[in-house]
Amino acid sequence: MKIFHLPDLGEGLPDAEIREWYVKEGDEVKVDQPLVAMETAKAVVDVPAPRAGRIVKLYGKAGDVIKTGAPFIEFADGDRPATVVGNLESGDTVLRESATGITPTAASSNIKAIPAVRALAKRLNVDLAQVKPTGAGGQITLEDVEGASPHPGPLPEYRKRGSEEEGYSPVRGVRRAMALAMTQSHSEVVPITLVDDADIHAWPEKTDITLRVIRALIAGCKAEPSLNAWFDGKVMTRKLHQELHLGIAIDTPEGLFVPVLKNAATKSTEILRGEINRFKEQVKDRTVPQEDLKGATFVLSNVGIFAGRYASPIVTPPTVAILATGRIREEVVAHNGKAEIHKILPLSLTIDHRAITGGEAARFLAAVIADLRVP
Repeated sequence: MKIFHLPDLGEGLPDAEIREWYVKEGDEVKVDQPLVAMETAKAVVDVPAPRAGRIVKLYGKAGDVIKTGAPFIEFADGDRPATVVGNLESGDTVLRESATGITPTAASSNIKAIPAVRALAKRLNVDLAQVKPTGAGGQITLEDVEGASPHPGPLPEYRKRGSEEEGYSPVRGVRRAMALAMTQSHSEVVPITLVDDADIHAWPEKTDITLRVIRALIAGCKAEPSLNAWFDGKVMTRKLHQELHLGIAIDTPEGLFVPVLKNAATKSTEILRGEINRFKEQVKDRTVPQEDLKGATFVLSNVGIFAGRYASPIVTPPTVAILATGRIREEVVAHNGKAEIHKILPLSLTIDHRAITGGEAARFLAAVIADLRVP
């Protein structure tokens, strides 16, 4: 017997969750044939067959979490395994349905669906060619498939977790990754939060708030480069970054995503806005590429979009700082000896005090506020 162990489906991911098996024990498979859809912390990934042969045993069922490197699929003795472990189809892969089945194609395909959507369509006997897509870029979503089924029947396990039984239910996928990240932060980071207000009365109407804050954040990093850094507490080393790779926190019903604007300080406002809009659509459809979720050197969060004036945002290692903006309010202020009503933007800065001093944090925040006051 030959046992195939679960490969690393991302950069150092510790595990992944089984979303949908495409095969069963006893099936004969070909090299590169999709075997299973796996959910990692941020994406859905198809795992292809590393070899041709008969499947003897599947280690796990839908909903199980499998550790990276653990036994996953057992094959009967036969041909040597092919070296295709790295040939993975991620959640942003486009697939086409044909008379002989569903196969991956270029992004120009008329029918676009991620692996989890394909699996649901197969379960519900839905012809993807007849489904009207509502996702970004013409992607077919899970909801599109469910709505197109005349007899939906029971939903797959990963769509109904916690809905049929009372009490506790497992935390999965994005929320599980978020819980682990917060646990790591709580056990490692020594956080200090500074709060202050920026008077934005000078801003023109319809100013793009996010882009304006990004400009101020860039000014803050120039004034205090120590906040644009990584810190390794295990070996007590710090790395200052010349480029600003800015993580943008985006909230979804499934959990928090933080896609990264690479080299943010070198890009125009038009390019930054385009990337942010793309991230929002990709996060909504779970198609954001893994490479766009890695490498943040600083994080920006907008808690004020919902409610709240100030916050205590969480620093996630190896970064050492995060800035949160609160809800803009109008306030009476003294200006040139007179009382005026100005718009005020609340700011909350959390730093890892192991790597950043209070003075550095205060100077950074002062530089951000000074920039925000300028039209």
